[in-house]
Amino acid sequence: MQSIPLAALPELLCGYVDLRLRPDSVQPLRFPAAEATYYDPFNRWVASCPAGVRLRMRTDAQELSLTVRQRLSPEAAGSERRGAFDLFIDGQLAERAWGDGGAFLDPQSGRLTGEEINTVQFSDLPAGEKCLEVWLPQAGTISLTDVAISPGASWTAEPDTRPKLLFHGSSITHCMEAEGASAGWPAVAANLAGLNHQNLGWAGSCLLSGLAARIIRDSQAQAIVLKLGINVWPDGGLKDRTFADSAHAMISIIREKHPTTPIVVISPIYSPGREAVGVGLSLQAMRTLLEQVVDARIKAGDSHIRYFSGLNLFGAGDAHMLPDDLHPNTAGYRLMGERFYSHLLTGPDALIRA
Repeated sequence: MQSIPLAALPELLCGYVDLRLRPDSVQPLRFPAAEATYYDPFNRWVASCPAGVRLRMRTDAQELSLTVRQRLSPEAAGSERRGAFDLFIDGQLAERAWGDGGAFLDPQSGRLTGEEINTVQFSDLPAGEKCLEVWLPQAGTISLTDVAISPGASWTAEPDTRPKLLFHGSSITHCMEAEGASAGWPAVAANLAGLNHQNLGWAGSCLLSGLAARIIRDSQAQAIVLKLGINVWPDGGLKDRTFADSAHAMISIIREKHPTTPIVVISPIYSPGREAVGVGLSLQAMRTLLEQVVDARIKAGDSHIRYFSGLNLFGAGDAHMLPDDLHPNTAGYRLMGERFYSHLLTGPDALIRA
């Protein structure tokens, strides 16, 4: 096998915000590396998980291997397997592989079990030139230490030049529970529409923060999706006034560099036990407030923003796909992606077009 130089890997990666470059590895991040100390340890960890990050190349190789240092979040009892590497060939999912190795990290205690080194191999690839795209696992941190292809094979970067749809949200946008990174609902929707996408879903950390707003503001995107609310439900993180104020502030920061970029604000999906009750706001109250925020901005002259109820993505009738009454399973995420595509990426009012 011939190894691709580490120095060339940044041009093969897409979907990241920043890269941590070490002498022996490249780690994609979904926050600015220089601002690492601004984030609490949990937020920093989930924003280091490469949800939506892909390695893309055009090559005639018939073998591809990746060696990584991997730290996955532990799987809950009865949950679907995590940590898959999804291989797409010319835009079609060809294989889902887990590799041999990798450690588990408990993000709460910091306890690490197992050996970090994981090697994933894809063999018997079609002959001839093709686009290979490997989606990195969304449920853990990944540092690439070696990417290798068949001896003598050619390779070149394959930038994703399609219009970009950027998503920000909670764990339900991060989609850690999905079996593979391409099975999360933002990926499903973008792939159905033939779009590039960037996933800035931060599990447990979508707090309508200025830090997230600045990242989105400074990112290139043809449309932006903000799925807000659920992470401020525990412990009454925000009240009526502060919730609306924070939503307005986030959108205002984004608008500094995206004055006419289409934005859709999505309220929480259905969640049993959280709909009508909360220490602060119930999910029902959040939906009302977010709709009011969007209405206020439309009245102020913003014609490029819209509200969309999360219940249209995942409602009470879909609750059987919530194993923990909060996070959809892989089938639930696929349903959400299909519905987002149907409602917002098709027809004359499509948010964005390929």
